[in-house]
Amino acid sequence: MTPKVEGLSGESGDDSSSGGSSSRRLAKNTDEYRRRRERNNQAVKKSRQKSKLKTQQMMERVTQLKGENEELEENIKILTKELSVLKDLYVAHAGNAHGVRLCEAELSRMLCDDSEMDEAAALLMGLSQPPPP
Repeated sequence: MTPKVEGLSGESGDDSSSGGSSSRRLAKNTDEYRRRRERNNQAVKKSRQKSKLKTQQMMERVTQLKGENEELEENIKILTKELSVLKDLYVAHAGNAHGVRLCEAELSRMLCDDSEMDEAAALLMGLSQPPPP
């Protein structure tokens, strides 16, 4: 076994072990060294730009998903309230069959919390009125 010499890879010193380029160290004042350093600097710059762009795109996606999540959470709140109102209406209607009446004040109290439910309130109040004779 031959001793390894710094700057050489492998025992035979061929170029195949380092991806096709010579792995021997070049003197810093040669054109070949400067050319390789320039290529390496450009590759590093390109890699950093690509990484920065990928991070920026990921942050934009996170912001977009957070916005969608907030909208969905708000939707859940509205639908939960609507479900609660409809359950109360159902219970009141079932109670009407047994002599219990839902007055407009109670219905308004159930619906007054959300301004978005004004149309639903009008519709439900119309449904809670007895049919005309």
